Amino acid sequence: MTRGTLRLAAVLLALAPVAEPLAGEATFDEFLQAFRRALAADDREALASLTQLPFLYGGRGLDAAGFRQAIPGLFTPAVRRCLAQARPIAEDDRYVLFCSPYGFYFGWTADGYRLIEFMADGEE
Repeated sequence: MTRGTLRLAAVLLALAPVAEPLAGEATFDEFLQAFRRALAADDREALASLTQLPFLYGGRGLDAAGFRQAIPGLFTPAVRRCLAQARPIAEDDRYVLFCSPYGFYFGWTADGYRLIEFMADGEE
């Protein structure tokens, strides 16, 4: 293969849609129920396992231990109440839940659905 062909293949692979779950794998609704249960129970181990790591927070890529420590600041009581009820919105290959002051993005990864990032809610 030429370098041009390899570059084209890399670009096409990057633009390919995210794979959908296979039979027997959790749907997004099932994942979201598990995420909400873990959040309600303040089960930091479960929340870390439902998050794609490293997780960018405060300008750092957090491992599981760092993410567990960041949970109180990221998931305030008001955000927790909102996430318990917020309706997911499909956005390209992701789902987003808007809970002031953030939008929480969930997507399909090699490990199934995960919380993949959060951003300041531009509608705020």
